[in-house]
Amino acid sequence: MASMPYDDKLEETLKRDQESIQNNLNKFLKPDFCENEEAKISNLYAKDEGPHWRKVTGSGITKSLITKNLPKVFQDLPIHTQSTSRGDVELELEQQIVSFVGNIDDEEYDKLVEFCDPKHLETGHELKMSMSLPTSKASALNSCYNPQASSSLHICKNLMFRKEIDKKNCYSRKLKYRTVCLIPPPEDDDEPDNELLQSGKDIIYRVRIYRPFPYSHSAKYTVRHSLLVSEIVVLGQQPLWVLRDHIYCLNDISTGIDVSENPDAVPSTSPKDLFPSSFMFINNVFYVDERKGCADITLELREWAAARNMGTFPVHSMDVKLEDVRIRLGYPDVYVHLGDCEHPFTFSEARLAHPRDPLRRMFPFVSQVGLSQVNYCSICSEHSTKWVVKDCDIVPFDPTYFCDTCFRLYLYKDGKKVCPFKAYAYKGNEMSVLKPRQ
Repeated sequence: MASMPYDDKLEETLKRDQESIQNNLNKFLKPDFCENEEAKISNLYAKDEGPHWRKVTGSGITKSLITKNLPKVFQDLPIHTQSTSRGDVELELEQQIVSFVGNIDDEEYDKLVEFCDPKHLETGHELKMSMSLPTSKASALNSCYNPQASSSLHICKNLMFRKEIDKKNCYSRKLKYRTVCLIPPPEDDDEPDNELLQSGKDIIYRVRIYRPFPYSHSAKYTVRHSLLVSEIVVLGQQPLWVLRDHIYCLNDISTGIDVSENPDAVPSTSPKDLFPSSFMFINNVFYVDERKGCADITLELREWAAARNMGTFPVHSMDVKLEDVRIRLGYPDVYVHLGDCEHPFTFSEARLAHPRDPLRRMFPFVSQVGLSQVNYCSICSEHSTKWVVKDCDIVPFDPTYFCDTCFRLYLYKDGKKVCPFKAYAYKGNEMSVLKPRQ
């Protein structure tokens, strides 16, 4: 069989046709509006400002975000509304969806709603799990098991195995969010002074604050892992110091002054009043509290870093709006106050306000709190701790926790100390959400 002669022109024609087909296919698979959306999304990312203090990577950590550009990215979606009452939200939102879809009558719209119902994705054999909010009590296994689900699923096999061997439901006590208490958002305030929230334009952030923990560079492991203190929901239009004022710490209210000679003379001034200076280190940038009475406590840190050729870190004021701060979701930042009390925190969410969010600007507010342990009196084990006693020879522990009643009956006689000791007011239980007995 004779072979066809090689033709350069034929090869060029075939190559040209192949490129044309590929370009048309790309245009079909990727229309112009997709390219516009990609261009908008690219405006969300920014280069990191300043040198990298720590290079932290992970699947849950994003690039540096310019969250101020979020409204521009989603400006074409029907989520922009400013209802004056909660009853008008659903109606106004439905009207915007109708206008977004196109001019269709009510019958066609009802058919579209029925067609897009997520229930069509169900097969009838799904494993039904309870959706109750996490509380301080362990959830029973019987409440989350569906016997109609397929027994061949590994999750069903593991659940039945746990049900057989875990008679006291001890496994639930080890769940990650068992000690987290969710707090519902505040009720809408009808006062006219409160400005309305604009859904689709205002930006809402969720910030998770963790308890400070001791760390040693010489030790192989840290002494304690990070424990959640609270989750704060704040608006992008609010300054950064608003977030700082909603971070609660026991060290801000603990005086640490011996008042054993006169327990009724506990100082009213708190450490937060004496040492108000603080800063936040967010995405390799220092944000300093410059309000009255505060000083820049980052100067020595920046000089120390410059002397070791670590670079020059930018410094801004906490008066900057939160939406102007370049953040990385999931990235560990730090809040420092009282000189060396360091609280790790992360931005877990940055989104546009939704019509079902609180209409009034009831921000910031706390949405989650960690269930802290309550310290009870070491003598009666009934009442919560009010005093911490140290260097006392007539108690078995050092330090020893006392309630107010046991403290005055056991260590005082006619208003005088029965032996040498030091006493400090304990206010840790005041920050506990478990509400101990008095």
